[in-house]
Amino acid sequence: MPVSSEIESFIASLEERAAPLERAADEAWWRLETTGTGEARAEAVRAARAHDELFADPAAFEKIVRWYGERSSIERPVLRRQVEVLHAEFAARQGDRRLLGRVEELEAEAGAIFGNHRGTVDGRKIGDNEIRQILRFSEDEDERRAAWEASRSVGREVEGVVRELARLRNRLAREQGYENHYERALRLQEIEPLWLEETMRRLQEATEAPFRRLREKMDAETRRRFGTGETRPWHLPDPFFQEPPEDPDLDVDRYLQGRKIEELALATYDAMGLDVRGVLARSDLYERPGKSQHAFCISIGREYPYDVRVLANLRPDAYWMETLLHELGHAAYDRNINPSLPYFLRSVAHTSTTEAIALMMGALATEAGWLSSIAGAEEAVRDQKKLEERERAARLVFVRWALVMYRFERELYADPDRDDLNELWWDLVEELQLVKRPEGRREHDWAAKIHLAVSPVYYHNYVLGHLIAAQLRHHLETYVTRGPFYESRSAGLYLVEALFGPGARESWRATVERATGEPPDTTRFVEALG
Repeated sequence: MPVSSEIESFIASLEERAAPLERAADEAWWRLETTGTGEARAEAVRAARAHDELFADPAAFEKIVRWYGERSSIERPVLRRQVEVLHAEFAARQGDRRLLGRVEELEAEAGAIFGNHRGTVDGRKIGDNEIRQILRFSEDEDERRAAWEASRSVGREVEGVVRELARLRNRLAREQGYENHYERALRLQEIEPLWLEETMRRLQEATEAPFRRLREKMDAETRRRFGTGETRPWHLPDPFFQEPPEDPDLDVDRYLQGRKIEELALATYDAMGLDVRGVLARSDLYERPGKSQHAFCISIGREYPYDVRVLANLRPDAYWMETLLHELGHAAYDRNINPSLPYFLRSVAHTSTTEAIALMMGALATEAGWLSSIAGAEEAVRDQKKLEERERAARLVFVRWALVMYRFERELYADPDRDDLNELWWDLVEELQLVKRPEGRREHDWAAKIHLAVSPVYYHNYVLGHLIAAQLRHHLETYVTRGPFYESRSAGLYLVEALFGPGARESWRATVERATGEPPDTTRFVEALG
């Protein structure tokens, strides 16, 4: 039977050493993502390695494994939960230190490649924002195809790095007795692989018929707009078909014209009683050379007052309005974790729970009620039905895209050396997204998705986030606010008390069931599809 005082002493010593290392690693990563310099990359690798080495200690892990095996006899739930959390932290970093260090180097290298890469259109270097604008609005099919191909060109540069990362991650996982990195990652995320597969299977079946109907409408619009008989990848509004096409009769961007999206985001969170002003003050919000072209939220260390920041590349359109609301959802969660919790429980309950908040908040950017009451675009009410149809389409499109990522990544880790990865990628795209591959294409299109390199075995958390978001919104508006949650301070108070504040005090499944009244399931999400 483990002795509580021994565990408590171990954790106190570990916290004292871990806190400064974690903060240094977070700050170094922030500098890398905001500058993309070689110096920043070297520092990010060094800081991450110093932090990870603390959790790579085999002697300390041996103790954790023993306590973890006997955890049912630990009487205090909070202490027992710390052992569970630390077991995952240590297990993820066990293995040959040379291999672990090489993984860190390659992840930083991949991040720098994505941050610095610019595709070429007509001999001109363009970034992700401009590619997105072309794919959303251009009527020139040649320009669209060139932009789409430019969006995939990073795959040539990073393909070898991603394969090597998969090989090394697999080697480390197999040292611990797992089949591969994919299995290890799921289990360390407290996700049962068979449960996840069943969940994904149900979603695939539930979305099959409505997605095919949506694609029929899309193909009709493609014929009208471009005079071609089928939708090709460059006819779609983003490089990976993560979003539905624009409705020619619905210009969501016009609702935001003349409005500063940071102010709208603040008004949204203010209405819910969630203060994010300090977050925005520390954030890096506008594009420039060398800076990451993507968006994320990061909490620098875990000491209170929390230092939470967002990186974005804002433009005054619906895409970036949604993105800012999304990232500030992560931030609101991070900054409202109860600081009286033990250090290692001062984090989100699970990646999927913070994604749920971010997705629920981001979806407001195209909701008629929010556009009218918060953004002051009263004309959006006239388009309510079209906006609701667009949101349903967005959920359908995203789930089908996420299924591509889920199934592809499983196969990548099953055999990262297979020479038909691009064929596999396009097989899945054709089956699940109903998008035909370009004839004779021999590029590394699969490698152009940044998550495969730097956020491995992550995408299923977006899907789980959608499921939890649907449950959470249903619970809020049925039992807490009795109306739109984004107009009520009661919603913010409930989220702080039921979800944010408890941090990682209990398992993610227990957290979801307590906060939503239901275990995580597909039901509410499928209902929302109509």
